[in-house]
Amino acid sequence: MHGGEEQVGFHAQHLINVVRDFRKDNLGVNDAQAGLDLLHRLEEESGGKIFIRTLIDEEGRLKCLLWVDPRSLLAYKNFGDVVAFDTTYRTNRYAMSFVPFIGVNHHYQSVLFGFALMRNELKTTFEWVLGTWLESVEGKAPLAIITDQDQGMAGAIQSQLPNTTHFLCSWHISNKYPEKLSTYYAKEEFKDDFNNCIYHSLTEEIFEDRWKALILKYKLEDNTWLQGLYNLKHKWIDAYTRNIFSAGQKITSRSEGMNAFF
Repeated sequence: MHGGEEQVGFHAQHLINVVRDFRKDNLGVNDAQAGLDLLHRLEEESGGKIFIRTLIDEEGRLKCLLWVDPRSLLAYKNFGDVVAFDTTYRTNRYAMSFVPFIGVNHHYQSVLFGFALMRNELKTTFEWVLGTWLESVEGKAPLAIITDQDQGMAGAIQSQLPNTTHFLCSWHISNKYPEKLSTYYAKEEFKDDFNNCIYHSLTEEIFEDRWKALILKYKLEDNTWLQGLYNLKHKWIDAYTRNIFSAGQKITSRSEGMNAFF
């Protein structure tokens, strides 16, 4: 419309500044303090059994809040092998991500392992949330964790949960197929070959052979998005993950369902 990015009149930093000012103006001390007062009152009523931690920024405002109640801690002790961790829920007036830690119990019902509010999604923020949550559950790391493709989150998991298997939500990835592979994915032949490779390769060897054939057949050697997915194959391709315990979970839909509930 304006003849190029240089003609628009603002750039990414301007947008970052607007969001920063919005959060600063709206995240009032009274609101934050009221929330903390409520949690501390519940903590007192529970005899100190509710775990609460806060992270304050350089301006003295609430940056992160994490809390774990006794019921969530008990659920984690029994069913904390696999955790779904999703930060896409951001409909509150402060534009803070609401993060429920979700698992499944022996009836395959969703159970909660704790909660957090985050003002941004930087690696350092994720590290604080994961490290603090790990403290709340007495240092017991899950066997596996399921997330979207957020780079900051991936880095934080690697540093805070080095022995936990990191799965990527296959639903978030498959949602991008029509956009990232628009030229090819509309063709039934490509879609059949692609899905056969991704979802129906029983072994790693079969997947590798089918992947190479797919790339050559459709001349996809220069597709950087596909190359990025291939580099992460051990986190989401069934041929690589099928023998790792995941409690029947490979997507973060339970987190999204819990977001809708809240």
